[in-house]
Amino acid sequence: MKRIIALLFVLLLCGCGTSHKTVFQGEPKSEAEAAYRAAVKTLESGSYEDSIKAFHAIKLKYPYATRWATLCDLRIADAYRESGEYSQAAVSYQAFIRTYPAHSDIAYATYQAANCYYEMMPSDFFILPDPWQRDRKSTSQAETALHLFLKRYPTDENAPKAQEQYEEVRRRLASHELYVAEYNFKHKAYQGTVNRLVGLLDTYPESAVVPKAHILLAHSYLKLKDPVSAKQVLTRLVEKYPDTEQAKDARDWIAKNTEVP
Repeated sequence: MKRIIALLFVLLLCGCGTSHKTVFQGEPKSEAEAAYRAAVKTLESGSYEDSIKAFHAIKLKYPYATRWATLCDLRIADAYRESGEYSQAAVSYQAFIRTYPAHSDIAYATYQAANCYYEMMPSDFFILPDPWQRDRKSTSQAETALHLFLKRYPTDENAPKAQEQYEEVRRRLASHELYVAEYNFKHKAYQGTVNRLVGLLDTYPESAVVPKAHILLAHSYLKLKDPVSAKQVLTRLVEKYPDTEQAKDARDWIAKNTEVP
């Protein structure tokens, strides 16, 4: 029974957050632990700034209470995340990962860092190219971080949520690659359109925009007076996505242009 209680205590510490109230088992065994418990309660009450100050104070007052000082670093990152300061939270989680690579909460910290990048993504992704180049950073960071988390911790409790986020991130990135390609095509930058679409098809082959990307790629080749490449693209579209509306258009074009090898 004592082992079970001890294990429950550790799990509760590892899962600390503001979505529930942490229940500590027994009385604190040191001043550092008592101070940590009080700071956690402050965090879970929603007083994020005060909790950050409290965790920093514990680290200064009890620098040799390794366990509690270490957990303070993680809780500081939690406080930043819960307060909506995702950029600072991501930095804090990454610092924790670098400093304590063997810690039992490393999977949690890795996911939360990725989650912060996800939360930082712009809500309106379809904006003009110049601002997009600036805002795209967090989305790319989210893709990289979520991929890393899923590769390292595929059975972690946060893996299902991370998988959903990863798929959403890739959907956004693929959609935006198509958006930029359409922008280039509209402005007659046909080679730029080709380069962008070839990259999209190579990087995001599972995306729902792939059939539309094939059609635009074929049109771009035609504008570049390369009907052979256009036919190759349309043939591939028909073979891989035969039931799509775009495939019907591709079949019609191929039927009308039999002279193209």
